[in-house]
Amino acid sequence: MANPIIPRQDKGSGISSWFMHGTFVIGLLSFIAVFINPFQSLSSPGLDKYIPGAGSEICQQVPELSPRNKQVEQYIRENVDSEEYQREIINKLSGIIRIPSESYDDMGSIGKDDRWNIFFEMEGYIKVHYPTVFQNVKLDHANTHGLILTWEGSSPPSEAKPILMLAHQDVVPVLAENIKDWTHPPYDGHYDGEIIWGRGATDDKGYLISIIESLDLLIKSGFAPKRTVILAFGCDEEISGLNCGKPISDFLHEKYGDDGIYLIMDEGSTGIQREFDQSFAVVSVAEKGYLDVGISVSSTGGHASNPPDHNVIGILSEIVVAIESNPFPGIVTPKNPMFRFLECGAVHAPPASFPMAVRRLLGPAAQNDSSSQERLAQTLDDTRHFFQTTQSVGKINGGVKINAIPETASTMINLRLAVETSIAQVMVHYESLVSPIAEKHGMAFGGFDSPCTLTGKRKICMFGVDALEPAPVSPVEAEPYRVLSGTIRNVLKPLADGDSLIVTPYLMPANTDTKFFWALTKNIYRFTPVNLVENLNRAHTTDEFIRADEFVREPLFFASLILNADDLVG
Repeated sequence: MANPIIPRQDKGSGISSWFMHGTFVIGLLSFIAVFINPFQSLSSPGLDKYIPGAGSEICQQVPELSPRNKQVEQYIRENVDSEEYQREIINKLSGIIRIPSESYDDMGSIGKDDRWNIFFEMEGYIKVHYPTVFQNVKLDHANTHGLILTWEGSSPPSEAKPILMLAHQDVVPVLAENIKDWTHPPYDGHYDGEIIWGRGATDDKGYLISIIESLDLLIKSGFAPKRTVILAFGCDEEISGLNCGKPISDFLHEKYGDDGIYLIMDEGSTGIQREFDQSFAVVSVAEKGYLDVGISVSSTGGHASNPPDHNVIGILSEIVVAIESNPFPGIVTPKNPMFRFLECGAVHAPPASFPMAVRRLLGPAAQNDSSSQERLAQTLDDTRHFFQTTQSVGKINGGVKINAIPETASTMINLRLAVETSIAQVMVHYESLVSPIAEKHGMAFGGFDSPCTLTGKRKICMFGVDALEPAPVSPVEAEPYRVLSGTIRNVLKPLADGDSLIVTPYLMPANTDTKFFWALTKNIYRFTPVNLVENLNRAHTTDEFIRADEFVREPLFFASLILNADDLVG
């Protein structure tokens, strides 16, 4: 999930530090605000494109899109606005939170590890609370616990590609020793009149309930779709997706083929947020790549009374220092959806609220001026995780006894790949750092393409795990994105009076089950129709929650999206 972006303060300017709270709020440099008319000079290449109100074609907004079937839309709005309905959907979310559907990194295969059995309870709960839905959809199972609900439309998929909405049933585990730190027990689903508390409230049971609720409302309204609607609920998104996410994708790919889906929706980043004194709906159109790198150092052991100058732990430490001392460079290019977000901020935010330092660099950066792209990343240094391949040393192991020279030491490093970076580039970079260290210490070296079968005891080996290239960037000029944008602007409201709601592309730094669905469509969009800025600080940790007044209106958004997509079927 995404974090806020705040430009780095210029230490030499003497200006006060940037103010940040939850979302990123970027104030104009004080000396610019006081002494300079930010638009008096347009000498920077392309700067004229980034002046608010200048008729720029950048970040043009789709008009609000309202469903043609006003009777169905009115039925849904009246339900969503009723106190009885709101009580019912809040109770449904509270109830499903009470099911501790935790997924663990060390889970065995489905059918052999009893910890998967909790997902039978999840399926049963959904069926009990949505009987109307299950009377009208076809239910298929992918590897037992992957649920696929298909509401067949009157038009065949060859004429109207289906719309697919994803959610996951599993949640991140809660450690027993941390339960005491929760305001309310994590699996109580407590509702205090304003907030629904509990593990999964935000990630991702609120989303799951909202999309199945939208089908329930549409069916009860009497609506009959022309375009097939598919809901798919995974069981292991938080650990890998291999047990449910991939089988679901395989099932749908076999049925619909390459590019057989019109639009895929999945959970997003911060949803609706206010940045640069402007309300934005951020739609993640791509995800960063992923790679875990393992490095092992092996040598002869012995008694600690007669140690070598550098044992395996020391050599491994040298490797870690080399890696951390040579990070991947940050660069902001038009390929990154966050570039589009910055463009939207430049042309739609109040002029005094968007930093001129960023505005001046956007033009040349858009023309692939590498120097400007690098300077732009430096200006946004505090949020470099959006623009840089990040690396984090997560595990180190070595040694078994204080008076014994260790024979092996190893580390695991987690990388999140920038959209401009490939797995191959990462491997070349790491090998170039580690190989000289092996040579320095007279050790054999095995890179990523060389399985660690080197002879001899003194060696350094590298391997990659869970390699995933950055996701393809979904098009923002395509019809499905325009339908989504128009729906957002019609249903959701800006966060401040006087604002308009600007829909903008965004980047998902983390990975979702959509990584298995790339072949099914180019149109994959990750968006949660609420303000998640505060919630994101609680996802995967203590006191996860969702605001009830926002949650109860999510089904209206998803139902409207289904209706609007259906209106385009001839």
